[in-house]
Amino acid sequence: MSWIEKLCETYDNCAGNVLHAESVNDLLPIGHTTNYAQIEITINEKGDFLSARTLEKNEELTIIPCTEDSANRTSGLEPHPLFDKLQYIAGDYAAHVSGKTSGYDLYIDRLEKWVNSPCSNEIIKAIYLYLKKGTVISDLIGKKVLYEAADGSILEKWTEDTEKPLIFQKTSAPSDSFVRFRVEIPGETEARAWLNEKVRQDFISYYLSSFEENELCYVSGKSVPPSRKTSAKIRSPADKAKLISSNDTSGFTFRGRAETANQAATVSYEASQKSMNALKWLIHKQGYSNAEQTIVAWGTKNENLPSISTEYENLFGDLPETEQIADTREEYAKRLNKAISGYSANLSDSSNVVVMGMDSPSFQGRLSITYYRELAGTEFLRRIKRWHQTASWYPLTRTKYVDGEKPQKIQFFGAPSPSDIVTAAHGRNADDKLKKAVIERLLPCIIDGKTIPRDIVTTLADKASRPFAMERWEWDKTVGIACAVIRKYYNDRVNKRNELENYTEVWNVELNTQETDRNYLFGRLLAYARRIEEYANYINKTEPRQTNAERFMLQFKKHPAKTWGELYQKLLPYLSRFRSKSPESLGNRYEAEMNEVAAKLNEIENGFTNESLTPVYLLGYQSQMNRFNKEIQELRAKRNEAENGD
Repeated sequence: MSWIEKLCETYDNCAGNVLHAESVNDLLPIGHTTNYAQIEITINEKGDFLSARTLEKNEELTIIPCTEDSANRTSGLEPHPLFDKLQYIAGDYAAHVSGKTSGYDLYIDRLEKWVNSPCSNEIIKAIYLYLKKGTVISDLIGKKVLYEAADGSILEKWTEDTEKPLIFQKTSAPSDSFVRFRVEIPGETEARAWLNEKVRQDFISYYLSSFEENELCYVSGKSVPPSRKTSAKIRSPADKAKLISSNDTSGFTFRGRAETANQAATVSYEASQKSMNALKWLIHKQGYSNAEQTIVAWGTKNENLPSISTEYENLFGDLPETEQIADTREEYAKRLNKAISGYSANLSDSSNVVVMGMDSPSFQGRLSITYYRELAGTEFLRRIKRWHQTASWYPLTRTKYVDGEKPQKIQFFGAPSPSDIVTAAHGRNADDKLKKAVIERLLPCIIDGKTIPRDIVTTLADKASRPFAMERWEWDKTVGIACAVIRKYYNDRVNKRNELENYTEVWNVELNTQETDRNYLFGRLLAYARRIEEYANYINKTEPRQTNAERFMLQFKKHPAKTWGELYQKLLPYLSRFRSKSPESLGNRYEAEMNEVAAKLNEIENGFTNESLTPVYLLGYQSQMNRFNKEIQELRAKRNEAENGD
C-alpha cells in the first residue's frame, strides 16, 4: 500500500486549488472524473430553457461529478449525478429513440434526493427543475442542435447534400450525445455548472454522507467509508484498465488467501480517489509513455524533477537562441552540474521522490505496477546525474524542428534516452512489446545504477556495425548511441556501484593514443581506412560515397586481420597518390599514423589475429573519427583567420 500512501500524500500537498480544476492538466477533486461532452444547454435559475449549442473540439473535455458505480459503468443503467448522456437526462428520450432503454427515471430520482438534501444549491435545483419538464430533446431539435427524422426519432445520419451540421461531425450517434449545463443566475459569477466550485463541494459533501458503513482502511489506518470500485482513466481518458480490482469470485482474483475481497485489502473511498486522481494528474503532467507502458517520477510536494526519460531537453530545458548546445565534455559537465543544482534547490534529503512504472496488455482489464522505488530527493538527483555523466558520448544527434524551416540535425555531447537506445538497437519499426521490454530493463540502470544488460550492448554493437543497412544520418545516430552504452557498460563493470565521486573512467570519450587494447586499436585502424579514402576522394573532387571501410565493417568485426588485409589492398591506390607529395602532407601523415597503430597491434601477443572484436572496437573507431573531425575544424578555423587577416 506504500504507493497509495505516497499518492495520497502528494494529493494532500497539492490540493490547494483542487476545486478550481479546469482540465486534465489540473488535479481533480475527489468524486469527479472527465468525460467528452458534445452538447451544452443554457438555462436560468427557474429552470427555463434559454439556448443550446454543439461544442467545438477544443472545449469538449468536461469535469463531471461521479459516483463509484457511474465512473465504472459498462452495461446496465447507472447515471452520473448531474451531467450525462441524453439517455439519462432527457425525459422525452423514449419518444424520440427506439431500441434503447431510458435511464431518465433512475437519474431524476437520484438527482431529486440531492436537491432535497442539505448539500443542494440553486444551480442544482435549476437543472432539476428544467429536466423535470422532460423537453430536452424537443428543445435541442428546436434549436437545430439535433435533427428530427421523418418518423419523429432523432436523425442519426446526415444524408443531405448541404454542409453537415456540427453534431454529425462530433459523433456518429447524436442520440448518444453527452450534455452539460450552464445556469444563468443573477449574482452567480460562474455559470458553467461543471466548473462551479460550490457545485463540486456540495456534491462531495453529499456523496460522502451517503455511505452507510465504515471499514478499516489499510492506507490511513482509520475506520472510514470503503471503496468498492477504483477508478479507471489513469493513463488517458480512454483508459479502462485499473490498478486495483476484485471483480469476481470465480476467477481467483483474490481467493486462496481470503474468502472475500474485503479480507484481501480495504482501501477507503477517499484514499482511492486521492491516489488515482493524483496519479492521473502526474502522468499527464510529467509521465513518459510508450504504448500501454507508462513511467512517472514525482516529488510528493510537487517539486520540479528531471524527467525519467532522460531526454536532453527534459534535463536542461529549452535553450535560449543565444546559448549553444553543449558539444564538449567541459561544457556538458558545466551544464549538467548547473541543471542538477537547479533541481537541488527544491529538493533535500527530507524530500520524497517516487518512481513508478506501469504496464498492461491493453487499455482494458488490469494495470500492473512493473517498477517502484522511493528515494530521498538528493539521492534521486545523484542517480540521474550518474546516468547522464557516465553514459555520455559525443556526438549524439537530435532533430530540432522550427516552424517553417527544414528540420535540423544537431550534434551534442550527452547521454542517450531509453527510447533512443531502443530505436538504435531494434530499429524505428520495432514493435511496442519489444520496446516496452527493453525500456523496463533499462529503468533499473538509470534509477538503481545497475549495469546495462549485456545483450543490449551486443545488439547495439551489431547494429552499429551495419552502416550499409541504414541511411547516413541514422547510422551516425546509431553509432553515437552504441558508443555511449558500450562505454558505460565496460566502465560500470570496473566500478561496480561506486559513487560518482569515486567513479573511474577506463574508457573515455576522447581519443586515447596510449591505449593498447586490441579491440580499440583495430577500431582506430578502421577509422584510418575510412578517412584516407574520404580524403583521397575529396582532393580528387570525387562525389562522396560509402567507403570500403564502411562496407566491410561487419566483416571486419568478425574477422579483423583477414579483412584488414583486403582493406589495405584497396587503400594502396590512394596511398600511392599521397606518396608523391610532401611527407608533411595530410595524406602521408594519415598513413604514418595508421602504420603506428598497426605496429602497436603487432606488438601485442595475439593482437593481429582473426579473433572477433568486442564492442570496444567501436569506441576506438568513433574516438578516432572525432579526432579527425576536430582537426579539420581547427584547420578551417585557421584558414578563415588567415583569409580575414585576423
